[in-house]
Amino acid sequence: MSGAPHEWLRWQPVWDAYFILVGAASLAGVLLTGGADPARQAGGAGLLVVLVAAHLLLGRRLIRSGRGTRRALLYQLGVVLVFAAAVGLAPGSAFMLFALCAPAFMTAGPVAGALVVVTLNLVWLGTTAAAETLPGSGSLLGVAGVTVAALSIVLGVWASQIIRQSTERAVLIQKLEATRTELGRLSYEAGRAAEREQFADAIHDTLAQGLSSTIMLLQATGSALASDTERARRYLELAEATTRDNLADARALITTRPLPEATSASLVDALRREVDRLRDVHGINASLRVDGAPDPADTALNVDLLRLAQEALSNVRKHADARHVEVVLSADADCVRLEVRDDGRGFAADATPPGHGLPLMRRRLRQAGGALQVDSTPGEGTFVRIQVPA
Repeated sequence: MSGAPHEWLRWQPVWDAYFILVGAASLAGVLLTGGADPARQAGGAGLLVVLVAAHLLLGRRLIRSGRGTRRALLYQLGVVLVFAAAVGLAPGSAFMLFALCAPAFMTAGPVAGALVVVTLNLVWLGTTAAAETLPGSGSLLGVAGVTVAALSIVLGVWASQIIRQSTERAVLIQKLEATRTELGRLSYEAGRAAEREQFADAIHDTLAQGLSSTIMLLQATGSALASDTERARRYLELAEATTRDNLADARALITTRPLPEATSASLVDALRREVDRLRDVHGINASLRVDGAPDPADTALNVDLLRLAQEALSNVRKHADARHVEVVLSADADCVRLEVRDDGRGFAADATPPGHGLPLMRRRLRQAGGALQVDSTPGEGTFVRIQVPA
């Protein structure tokens, strides 16, 4: 929050102006009242000046930051003593009472403030009665004093309640703002984490897969150069094509355009290219069987299935050491299934190979509302079934 910490303190300049105005009126009343000892008049006027200066220099600071403290109580005790002395010297100083009641509640609180107000009124009543300012009207003076004191207490308690509510509201607002700031920070961090995860998945799906294929093609080229030049040339052509696809993927990621696979060939054609590459480059007897395909217009579903198939085949290439791989794509009215079966080395269910692949596949399927089934036994190959709603 900006400005004053509590809404009610915005009115403090008005209270200060009122205090100064009442003090000036009291001072004028004391100095202009005739028939009094000039020395007592001067003393009373000087004490009124002390009361006004004390409020401006100390009282207003206690109202802002020392309400209800020991210093505030000692300050109000000093106000009572100075006011009593001023009224004792010059009864006209009692007019200052109109300015002293409200700050008593503002600094000392409702209970102590009420005691201060009662004491100030008793000082006025006692001094006035002792000086016989109003001869023969003691009962009237008492009623007036009680009325003024009661009215001051009621108004003071009401003002204290407003101050308390304003303070509580200010604290609540501060907590809400702190909570909002914390929520904003957490939301920002969550957004950054989600964005990093999204880019990591995209890079793994495209650039990392493509670069891995290119490296393997170049390694195969080096092995074939000495014995089979034609085969080495074929590997180089595939490496060039893979690198160009990778470059297109990188440009699409930079400009946030749909990836090339989402806009060019169908899912079946893309899967056939992946199977052919596995067979031609890596010498694995790979086959594709299609028993139904999803709607070509559902670009998001087709891209998800292609990425999942690429990840499954990449795992076969990197870890399975398989001789045969079968990819089956089937679809009906309710769901689309993609199955990848290999005769590789397999793995134990409680010892999933480390890496980014399977966690990424599960995360992608979770977002698509699908399910992943992985069955594998050491030495007996691996079966992966991917199922997503049509």
